[in-house]
Amino acid sequence: MERFILWVANHLPKPLRNLYFRYEDLILYLIFGGLTTVVSFVTQFVPAYFLGTGAAATIFCTTFSWICAVTFAFFTNKKYVFKSKTATKRAFWTEFFSFYGARLVSYFLELGIMLVFATWLGLNYYVVKICAQVFIVLSNYLFSKLFVFKKREDGETAGEGK
Repeated sequence: MERFILWVANHLPKPLRNLYFRYEDLILYLIFGGLTTVVSFVTQFVPAYFLGTGAAATIFCTTFSWICAVTFAFFTNKKYVFKSKTATKRAFWTEFFSFYGARLVSYFLELGIMLVFATWLGLNYYVVKICAQVFIVLSNYLFSKLFVFKKREDGETAGEGK
């Protein structure tokens, strides 16, 4: 996958190629964030189709969706977006739990948005889910860039230790 991404980037017209390499992590984050959103939507909407959109079903579907999307996002962000390498199991798990911890904030934000706007105020469930994703994507990028996969001065990521 990395070779494919690099091949595509190198075959872009020079102005676009320069733009890509200048903002590579942001562009890849948006691409993989889009794929994460697809995972989130599918894993939210399929169970919701069968369970309905009441409060209990919304909590279940949002939680299930969150677990699936965050797991997908962790591995794609680690490998392709932030190119984080961890030398030890401890460093990997530190990064993993930091990622999930940061995503818990966005989980509660999304759950709150879904409950307030879709369940309690009765706005369209699917439109609310789509709008909520805008806030989720922005907050997740900031958490990942600034805290989870932050590069230290020695070139290692925040999850690594000596």
